[in-house]
Amino acid sequence: MAVLTALPNGDVISGFRGVIDYYVFNPACVPGEETKGTPCARRWPSSPGHHRTAAVEAQWKNFADAAHIWKTLSAEVKDSYRQLAEGTPLTARDLFTRSYLSGLFTQE
Repeated sequence: MAVLTALPNGDVISGFRGVIDYYVFNPACVPGEETKGTPCARRWPSSPGHHRTAAVEAQWKNFADAAHIWKTLSAEVKDSYRQLAEGTPLTARDLFTRSYLSGLFTQE
């Protein structure tokens, strides 16, 4: 990752499509970080191929379960997640998925 003083214009970004990935890093997702909106660039992400490690494949079911559960939540619950996500870089679905994967809410 390279930290930039500013993002280049859209033509430059488009010209490097597939080579350089420009983005704004928002460390609000990283505990303890205070800076927000740092322009960055990195090598364009590439797929590691068709086969994934066993550890990565083991996580697929949890993400699939979270996606399925999100679709079944009531509008009222989804609205609550939207309110919780306001003012953060996360969407309501991101927040729900994180809470599901971390085990924040459990049924007993």
